[in-house]
Formats: sequence, C-alpha cells, structure tokens
Amino acid sequence: MFHLTDGLFFERLLEGKVRILKRASGSADAPVVFDLTVDSNSWASIIASMSYYGEEDNGFYRAMNFHTGKPLDKTTPLKDKLSKVA
Repeated sequence: MFHLTDGLFFERLLEGKVRILKRASGSADAPVVFDLTVDSNSWASIIASMSYYGEEDNGFYRAMNFHTGKPLDKTTPLKDKLSKVA
C-alpha cells in the first residue's frame, strides 16, 4: 500500500480498482477509520477531474489510458509505443 500521509493509504487492486484506506495514524496496525474501494472508471474520472484540464479534451480517456496501461483511446502515447513492441 502507498502511504500518502497521516494514515491515508492507497492500494491498487485487481481490475484497476483502487482502495482508499484511512487509519487512525500512519502505523500499519492502527485502527481503520475509513475504507473505500473505487472502480477503475471512477478512479480515472477522479484523476481527470483533479487535473489541470479536467475531463475536457478526452481527459477521462487519458486518465484511463494512464491508469490501465491499455490504449483505450487515440489520445494515449502508449498506443504508438505498444504497437511498436508487439
């Protein structure tokens, strides 16, 4: 799990889901205060919405491309790189 600060942890799960966990302190065995699992589409929407351009100009697809590593849309630079590797 990635510990951001003050007991706030993030963990990538299967299928691109993201678990957000808040503990009473930064200790791994501290009591859990909050535990939420976000699906991959919602996570990409959060990332896009918090970015400079938001979800305009295909921001959601760019965030999904970045999060999943799959070329879901022509806006990803991974599409070209993956086609050269394959």
